[in-house]
Amino acid sequence: MFRLSSLVVALAAALAVATPAPVSGATETFDKLAYLTFSGPVQIPGATLSAGTYRFRLTNPETSRNVLQVLSNDGAIVYAMFHTIPDIRASMTDEATVTFRETPTGVPPPVRSLFYGGEYHGYEFVYPKGGPNMIPMPVPQPEITYSSTPAPAAAPEPVIEPAIEPLPPAEPAAELVAEPAAPAPELPRTASPLPFLATGGLTSLLAGLGLALRRRRN
Repeated sequence: MFRLSSLVVALAAALAVATPAPVSGATETFDKLAYLTFSGPVQIPGATLSAGTYRFRLTNPETSRNVLQVLSNDGAIVYAMFHTIPDIRASMTDEATVTFRETPTGVPPPVRSLFYGGEYHGYEFVYPKGGPNMIPMPVPQPEITYSSTPAPAAAPEPVIEPAIEPLPPAEPAAELVAEPAAPAPELPRTASPLPFLATGGLTSLLAGLGLALRRRRN
């Protein structure tokens, strides 16, 4: 009887050592499901996600611990499934977080790695050859339409002419009245013609005397 009791106690002790204690305080699921919210578009291998909340989880936790799957918030749409490689960080966070790669301006940042809360080790995303995209997305240009009929000519803008004030009525021109010409002044009358006659007679007399004297001398 004593030996049987000792055997039962030994078996109970062996079972207690072989059974692991349950983990307390664990909040993550077996497939490491995490909900991540992005305030803008981001790149992941094989897709570009718009702003919103998405599911990140392991596809087959039993056989592979490096393949991640990205789904919509409700799990209805699968956006991408890709391989990862181990990554490590210096500080730990309480919630799941991601790191990004540097990109030029205008390019959605690509996710570099995913780290779960309470872990130093993470999952670095493996992008396909040539990815991620580092070229800014082209800005869509408006379509150019052509028409066979000429466009109607634009109506001419009205020309506003300055207001012209009417001129005051012109005063009648003064009539020029020709004044009568003043009479020419009368010349003073000359003296009597008698002195001229006397002078002529005296001259004739002298001339006669001269002729007579010349004849006598001859």
